[in-house]
Amino acid sequence: MKKMSRFGAVLAALLFGLAIFTAFSSPVISWGVVPNTREEPPEPPAYGAELLAAHDGFYLGDTSQKKVYFTFDLGYEAGYTAEVLDLLAEHDIKAAFFLCSNYLQESELVSRMLAEGHQIGNHTDRHKDLPTLGDEGIKTDIATMGEKFAAQYGGAPLRFFRPPQGRFCERTLKTAESLGLKTTLWSIAIVDWGREPIDPVKNAEKIASRLHPGAVVLFHITNSGTPKMLKLLLPKIAEKGYGVGEPGELVKSDER
Repeated sequence: MKKMSRFGAVLAALLFGLAIFTAFSSPVISWGVVPNTREEPPEPPAYGAELLAAHDGFYLGDTSQKKVYFTFDLGYEAGYTAEVLDLLAEHDIKAAFFLCSNYLQESELVSRMLAEGHQIGNHTDRHKDLPTLGDEGIKTDIATMGEKFAAQYGGAPLRFFRPPQGRFCERTLKTAESLGLKTTLWSIAIVDWGREPIDPVKNAEKIASRLHPGAVVLFHITNSGTPKMLKLLLPKIAEKGYGVGEPGELVKSDER
């Protein structure tokens, strides 16, 4: 076999580099929405919404129904989740809890979520910034969490997926879709992920002012302000004529 010419070697290197560049050149979406107080769905990143629709993802429920949906992202346990679960049980509310693998060690809480009819969602194994990973890295971080959950808790495969920090690219969505997961973003969120307590009154009012039919609300449970805020928020939701729907309603009837 003849040795590759210098030109051939350079060309091969350029083609390899182009392949790597192409693999990582998918535009990155940092999900966020422009809220309003008109009881209308917020304005999302246009391209991000197009990608979601193209790859079996969503950020809204049925916008013809005055229902909202509660979702919680949990990377670690800060000591307030049991209080939130008590509140949800008191009001017969079902939520979706997006967990990282680390949280699966909280077996008492995870078992309680399952026993009380909540959905467990995939928030990846290590909470990595997925668009910065190669295709195999993305697949591994998502699939590993699902495998660990199945090994510990069994049951049906997880159905919902949420990328860490709401950052994704088309490769992320394609991978999640190939694993049978529905990428789930949100239409209402507040800054509640810090360890310092949030202002319960201010944030309950903020969420209530942004309610709209089919709203998917993102919460974190990292400080004592979240349970207090939820206690104030629930009557506000009812006063505005909304109910809290079950996560299973967010998938098509033939997928349930």
